[in-house]
Amino acid sequence: YAHQCVCRCTRANSADGCNREMYQLAIENFKLPFEGGFPLKQMYKAPDSKREQDELRAYLLQCRQELGSRLVERMCASGGKPSKWWLCFSKRKFMGKSLEAPGRR
Repeated sequence: YAHQCVCRCTRANSADGCNREMYQLAIENFKLPFEGGFPLKQMYKAPDSKREQDELRAYLLQCRQELGSRLVERMCASGGKPSKWWLCFSKRKFMGKSLEAPGRR
């Protein structure tokens, strides 16, 4: 998810633009770790009830929003524009793999 955040900030040219992109990315519909289409689905056990599933989704949504806002604080710390140093990570993959769904870049 952090890689997706950095990739989205390449579209923005200000801290406000980055914050808008991070909010939009955070609230997009996302797969839970045990659902089909999640890259590492086999590593997670499905929750026992719908209530637990809803709590997990709310928790992950809050984590996504917090990570996005903190990342923008770091990336746009100097001058209010995204740092070139941070944006260079948008071109790299973690361990040579992309954990994003196909066609979602």
